[in-house]
Amino acid sequence: MRSHPPGHYLFKIESFSLLAEANVENFKSDTFEAGGYQWRLVLYPNGNKRSNGSGYISLYLEIFIEKTQNFSLNWEVNVDFKLFVFDQIRDQYLIIKDMEVPVRRFYEMKKE
Repeated sequence: MRSHPPGHYLFKIESFSLLAEANVENFKSDTFEAGGYQWRLVLYPNGNKRSNGSGYISLYLEIFIEKTQNFSLNWEVNVDFKLFVFDQIRDQYLIIKDMEVPVRRFYEMKKE
């Protein structure tokens, strides 16, 4: 947990309960730049069913290659990142980092 917000991008949802009830599979943020690449956050308010996430909130980082130039045919980007979820009750950010795979590999078949 930490008190200061993330440094690269802030994705604020005014009413998560309305989003969860809207019966949408996922919601994508605006694009933002970090590390010379364009990214989006992808939120599955009721879980990513394809990854056995039903009943949970699923949050992913997605490389947005349509706005990133100069990708070669067999491109890949390796990223060490953290996601932060704001806890309104504690007024703190919960830090989410995959400890099993500290660096994620993004490529044509795995953009999220």
